[in-house]
Amino acid sequence: MLILGINFGHSSAAVLLKDGKIQDAVEEEKLTRIKGHVTFPFAAINYIFKKHNVGPKNIDKIAIGCKDVSEWSYNYRHLNKLFGRKDSLNKIKGYFYDGIKRYYPSTDIRSTLTHTFYKYMADIGFTERKIELVDHHLSHAASAYYTSPWKDCAIFTNDGKGDGLSGTLSLGKDGKINLCHQIEDLNSIGQFYQAVTKHLGFTVNRHEGKITGLAAFGDYRKTFFLMNAVYKFEEGVLRNTFQGNSAIQEDPVKYFIESVKEKNFIQNNYVKSLHGTLRNFAISYQLYLNYLKEGLESFDAKDISAGIQKLTEESLLAYLKKNLEDYKFTNICLAGGVFANVKLNQKIMELSGIKNVYIQPAMDDAGAALGAALHVNMKLNSNKDWTGFETVYTGPEYTESEIKTALEKYNLPVRKLRCCEEEVGKWIYEGKIIGRFNGATEWGSRALGNRSILARPIEKEINDTLNKRLKRTEFMPFAPSVLDEDASNILRGYSSDHIASRYMTLTYHVNPSMINLIPAVVHVDGTARPQVVFEEDNPSYYKIIKAYKKYSGVGCIINTSFNMHEEPIVNSPEDAIRALLSGAVDILSLGEFVVEATDVKR
Repeated sequence: MLILGINFGHSSAAVLLKDGKIQDAVEEEKLTRIKGHVTFPFAAINYIFKKHNVGPKNIDKIAIGCKDVSEWSYNYRHLNKLFGRKDSLNKIKGYFYDGIKRYYPSTDIRSTLTHTFYKYMADIGFTERKIELVDHHLSHAASAYYTSPWKDCAIFTNDGKGDGLSGTLSLGKDGKINLCHQIEDLNSIGQFYQAVTKHLGFTVNRHEGKITGLAAFGDYRKTFFLMNAVYKFEEGVLRNTFQGNSAIQEDPVKYFIESVKEKNFIQNNYVKSLHGTLRNFAISYQLYLNYLKEGLESFDAKDISAGIQKLTEESLLAYLKKNLEDYKFTNICLAGGVFANVKLNQKIMELSGIKNVYIQPAMDDAGAALGAALHVNMKLNSNKDWTGFETVYTGPEYTESEIKTALEKYNLPVRKLRCCEEEVGKWIYEGKIIGRFNGATEWGSRALGNRSILARPIEKEINDTLNKRLKRTEFMPFAPSVLDEDASNILRGYSSDHIASRYMTLTYHVNPSMINLIPAVVHVDGTARPQVVFEEDNPSYYKIIKAYKKYSGVGCIINTSFNMHEEPIVNSPEDAIRALLSGAVDILSLGEFVVEATDVKR
């Protein structure tokens, strides 16, 4: 049984299951090299087909991570315009709007989009009878539940929007996902966080993590009350107070135009052109921006960031406390873009009654491809157990011959080391910055040792050094990779069963006695977002940290993603070589091959 999972739009991705087991999971951007590529995952699907020597006829089911493809494609066309994404529509290959007039010249945009979707799928070779559309938030929930270690747990999803919702709370029991509560997309805390991201000059759906990092430098008390006036938790429900205004319910467009003081007729006409809840969603976004500009323009960016971070934590924690009080689950699974927020995840872990959390590593919409496939698999095989993640390293992998060919192409001076982990650990101890390319690419937004830049954590100044070399602007320190045997000494409250810590998806407070030993990975609030490395998860990477510990006495190194500013994480040997040639790293470790920057002629 082969099931292909697909998410299209932003965080485009494809996943292949064989008899319920994950064979491949890869995001489109890592293959196309376009950061945040908004498209259909042609490259990811082609990669999977080529690797496994299969084609459309071999696929038993195609699972799509959305229920209403007309709304989904319509939303992405407009939301990208709304968010100011310049890299979206003009780079979409074969996307729906290119062929609408040719295929179905109808005045009904929804039926047009649906027809065009199935026409394109048929062109690829996917017949309609094989396609199963899975609700977006159910896909998120399934992506976390069926890859978690638990049969019985709570499941919380939260994001900007999807299939009319921004969040769901479900109970997972014996393989069934039972919906308990849901949050409409018009009450999306994710959307408000996006508005703050844009207000502060960052890119929506990409730089929200910068807001999370910047928040620790600010004072939430200066701005929280202003933000709580427009988004709050009341009577067990999360509410966008703009949408609760009777005037906006009676005539949304009129209310919008009258409320926005700085008139923009192009924007007003654009809002008028939208349909249904998407129009109100767009209006909320613009009203958020208007409110931020008028009410918070005089406040420092750090305090604004602290305010939205506090609002997000307080709102979602209150929602969980209220709506989980009748249930006795101690474990909770999380998925959806909001849970890229590692500080929020720590707060959920610390909730009374919660013993453990698990965040699906590709918690953004890429994870919907995985969840849709897993949901369809369970639906077809309801009596079978599921295996979850056997490894997070699910993407492309290159042979020694392919790596050697790439190195020869650039005519680089190369050494081959049979046991390079010992040398890499020593070089890190000596202060070298290492670009590591080894094995298969990681699933999700975090580099977990196979596509990572490694350095020693003993000098706080290394953060500025790395940011300059990588041309990045970061407000959080780089993350630590920590040996499992050292984790409890470094991280307060850590337990070896904390599965989320393996994927760098939540923060811990660092034990005070360790802060001075690893200052480069500790934030101003005393926290770090670790990857705890177990030998069985990544034996080669484990050996590197073990070697570093032999020299330093501490089983902890810096691990940041191997990519230049605004580029996806490196995928191919050529990507890694270009980073070396740009001066990003001192030494490039490609499998068993090593190239030192000092030996490279520029």
